[in-house]
Formats: sequence, C-alpha cells, structure tokens
Amino acid sequence: MSHRMPSASSTAGASPELPVDPSARAIGMLGFQAAGMRVVRRWIERAPADTPVTWAAAQRADEVSLAELERLVTSAHVGWRLMLAGPEADVRAAREAALRLGMLDLEIRCVVTGQERRHVSCPHCSAATETDVLPGDSVHCSGCTVPLRIPTSAAKSRGVPVGVVEGPAAHHVA
Repeated sequence: MSHRMPSASSTAGASPELPVDPSARAIGMLGFQAAGMRVVRRWIERAPADTPVTWAAAQRADEVSLAELERLVTSAHVGWRLMLAGPEADVRAAREAALRLGMLDLEIRCVVTGQERRHVSCPHCSAATETDVLPGDSVHCSGCTVPLRIPTSAAKSRGVPVGVVEGPAAHHVA
C-alpha cells in the first residue's frame, strides 16, 4: 500500500461513482485492474486534505492482495473506512474478506467497474465457480461438474448468484 499520490491526468474521464466519506478519520483504498485504479485516483483527489489515505492496486483479489487487505483491516482504528473498486468478482471477494475480519457494512464503500468475471454458487455441491459467461448462459460447476445456468434474477446466497442446475444432478463417490 502507498500513501496519497499526486493526481493523474489519465483520470479526467473517470467518474468517482461514490463520494469519499467526509467523516472518515483515515481511508484505505484498493483498486483492481486499470478501471478500479481510475476510480481510486478520483477518490484520492476528492478526499479531504487532512484525511490520511492509503491505497493499493491489484490485478485480482488473490491470496496476496487479500493478505494485504487483512493486514490493513486488523490494524485499523475507529473511523477507518475501506473503499474498493474494480470488477465485481474482485470487489465482492475483498468486501466479504473485510466483513469476515469484523468490518461493518457501513464502513465499506464499493464501486463495480464491470462484470467480466463473476462467482456462481452451485446449489448441488455449494462450490463457487468463477466464470465470465453472461446471465442466461451455462457453465459447468468447478466442484461437481453439474451444468449450471447463470440466472438473470437476483437469487443469491451470501451475495453470490446461485446457478440453476440444468438436468439431473450426478451422484459422486468420494
């Protein structure tokens, strides 16, 4: 993580999408991929000058970026806020990690820049399959290989869309 950086000219066309919390005593920002970092740069520009801002960039919400997020959240003080921006799957994973670490929903602000990848929960085996297919299309579950149709509705389990099993579920022997 780095501290406040100078404004970048490449952010001229980016929209901040969410205001920075003016009551925050300190803010941690994490941007995933280029689109997420464009949002983070705008947030940095709009943060009150006397508010400490720490930021980071990551390509994905992987073990390394989530470990850094854990370090920040566990060392945070009262009044610290978290702002996340990037593709849905990465923002969702980082937000869920922060909530598991004890942050409150109102302490986290998120901007989804796209839905290139998403996680779909399997109702058969409960595995979460990462995919880039659009709602209405199908994907095979990464856990049990059952074909799942990605729903167009908002049926979700723990914030993750639940796939609809297409055809009979296979029985597996462990």
